[in-house]
Amino acid sequence: MKKIVLTLFAVSTLLGAALTPSHAAAPANPPYHLTTVSWIISTRDNMDMDDHYVTLIGRITGVAKNGDFIFTDGTGTILLDGGDFELPIGQKVVIGGRIDQAYFGWGHLEVNVKHWHPAKTP
Repeated sequence: MKKIVLTLFAVSTLLGAALTPSHAAAPANPPYHLTTVSWIISTRDNMDMDDHYVTLIGRITGVAKNGDFIFTDGTGTILLDGGDFELPIGQKVVIGGRIDQAYFGWGHLEVNVKHWHPAKTP
């Protein structure tokens, strides 16, 4: 009798897990993908990549005339729209943000910073 009860319990548990939709619980944070500046630059004018969440690791090297931060990771340089953040110049940081594409060559390619923190390694 115990075997039958345990078997029924196991089958019902497996069926419940299999029938539960995978999109039922959306992640609280958007899926950021570790990438490089050179990859982001290669997506220029690719509207499928607009608003794509990315994670970059590198250094802020300065501030542009328009107030954006200049960022490099060794593969290239890109502008970061820091929003309300004051990013540290010269320190190695981890940036999480969204790609903001230039539309058909109008405007410029940048990453809108959503969060950041100092990198653990210097």
